[in-house]
Amino acid sequence: MTNIFLPLQRIIMLQGIEQAAGRELSNEMLQRLLAINGHRCSIAGVNEQINWLENRGYVKAIRMGESGFIRVHITRPGIEVASGLTRAEGIEAPPEE
Repeated sequence: MTNIFLPLQRIIMLQGIEQAAGRELSNEMLQRLLAINGHRCSIAGVNEQINWLENRGYVKAIRMGESGFIRVHITRPGIEVASGLTRAEGIEAPPEE
């Protein structure tokens, strides 16, 4: 069964990274950000979404050895999706302000 919340989780992640200092967040901080927004996810689930976003060019992930810690930077296409300038399949549009 498809998780209908994944597109919403992806935009939350992109917007969180885009708004963070240095436009960078760790996988652990993304897990906390999702929880604050009502989406309890395992770190494996967060990492899966980071991989999904990275494979499509929206983020760049830097994996820190065997620790499982990942630093995630947003790319120009990711910024455009997070800000609503561009639509992307599989990512919910940001809410209108």
